Amino acid sequence: MKSALLLSALALAPVAAQAAPSADITETPAVLPRPATLEIKGAQGFDLSTPLKVHAPAGTFDSALLALKAGLPAGITPASSPQDALVITHDKSLGSEAYALSVTPEGITLAAGDAAGAFYGAQTLLQSVVRDTAGKPAVPSLKTKDAPRFKWRGLMVDPCRHFVTVPEMKRIIDLMAQHKLNTLHWHLTEDQGWRIEIRKYPKLTEVGSVRAESPVIGNRDQGDGKPYGPHFYTQAQIKEVVAYAKARHITVVPEIELPGHAAAAIAAYPGLGNDDLPGFKPRVRTRWGVEDYVFSPKESTFDFLKDVIDEVAELFPESPYIHIGGDECPKDQWNKSPFARKLMLEKGLVDAKGRPDAHRLQSWFIGRVEKMINAHGKKLIGWDEIQEGGLSPTATMMVWRSWDWATHAVKQGNEVVMTPTSHCYFDYGQGAHPKAPFYEAIGGHLPLEKVYSMEPVPGGLTPEQERKVIGVQGNLWSEYLFDQAKWEYMAFPRAIALAEVAWSPKSGKDFAEFSARLARHEPRLDAQKVNYRKADGTPANPQK
Repeated sequence: MKSALLLSALALAPVAAQAAPSADITETPAVLPRPATLEIKGAQGFDLSTPLKVHAPAGTFDSALLALKAGLPAGITPASSPQDALVITHDKSLGSEAYALSVTPEGITLAAGDAAGAFYGAQTLLQSVVRDTAGKPAVPSLKTKDAPRFKWRGLMVDPCRHFVTVPEMKRIIDLMAQHKLNTLHWHLTEDQGWRIEIRKYPKLTEVGSVRAESPVIGNRDQGDGKPYGPHFYTQAQIKEVVAYAKARHITVVPEIELPGHAAAAIAAYPGLGNDDLPGFKPRVRTRWGVEDYVFSPKESTFDFLKDVIDEVAELFPESPYIHIGGDECPKDQWNKSPFARKLMLEKGLVDAKGRPDAHRLQSWFIGRVEKMINAHGKKLIGWDEIQEGGLSPTATMMVWRSWDWATHAVKQGNEVVMTPTSHCYFDYGQGAHPKAPFYEAIGGHLPLEKVYSMEPVPGGLTPEQERKVIGVQGNLWSEYLFDQAKWEYMAFPRAIALAEVAWSPKSGKDFAEFSARLARHEPRLDAQKVNYRKADGTPANPQK
């Protein structure tokens, strides 16, 4: 609707005369991530002190037009002819998400393989706006042909430990889109809270979205005594966020954790758990870490999960995947449950000595769920523990622990997304920071340069196996991300470094050159009041 209104407004707007070529330009654009090729051609460029005339096929490149309208100093206006204007065209030879941008003093051309390519070309144009020697906004004469290295360029958002509101989600999406990130992994269920409305099971949010207390900021072992919640997204809000992301060429991939990290769901519906154990008393977890409560492998549990997946699949129609977690699943309850042990023996889920094998039970459990996901035309993706007990040949693995799991999976024929703790866990510390408890981190040390140094493709693979590495993702687990200001401090600029790892050719990487571009890019972040971490550890814009 917004796109249609914009095009109607453009059709009625007066056509402004384009300004003369710019004065000399001495400032160099800071484009992040680095394009595949970028040539700066000459001292003069294209003046942008008046509305930019745009000549484009109606309804084809609406997202690019919206980005330019919002981001250019004087906005845009329609052009009846391509002269002295930005001309946007479709070029199939460029491929998905690719674009070619050319700027001269006389005009600008943007050719794109698809609407996403035009949108990313628009982002490059916006980042190329500088001031000429007369102080007017202008873009230098330049030429670039660009396409992403990987198709999955993601960030994970965790609203389960600390909630992220819909306006905050939209701000995250905007920041991702500006840096050509295209996948938002939405971690919606956890031991500490269930955050998505499932209409068939109202107690998931009535009970599961509330915990009795949370750890005190600065003292993770002490409770604050304050109920947290109810915090969850209605189905209308889910649809709103998904649509907002789609308009910016971001796919939202939902995660519903199973068979572990399920304490909140089991607290809401205790029959989902291993209730044949002594002392069975599930609750929404009030401390960080992993809870022992896991889903029981009962048929009633699979009926529940099918119902949940049916609703989730409908809410996320654009996502090719449903993420099932699969990580950190404690086996203790299964090993002690008479029902689970009997089932393992009946199904032949046993070790070499014929004893019940909970790892094989996990693989069998996930295999049951994968069929539910496949029934909606979607693929299962999970953390690398989904290989325990045997990896489904059709699953996609998100590698967070050992790089060896990536090598194992791609050699087996599975696709992988690289998100190792060594380079991609943005809840880890990053060096100097204010001493206030608010700035505590879970631990670890992941400085900006380490993120930038990442090479996602393991060595020793064939070209065909290398293509199974479909992308990279930064993870922002939120135990210590107390609000949006802290989230931004931990995410940026590390997310920008990862965006360059994901988008740009690996040849030509240079951290010093990246750092120089980042320094010139910081005023753009400041203009949006992004609370990024400065090089000395200072939060850039802490007032929210």
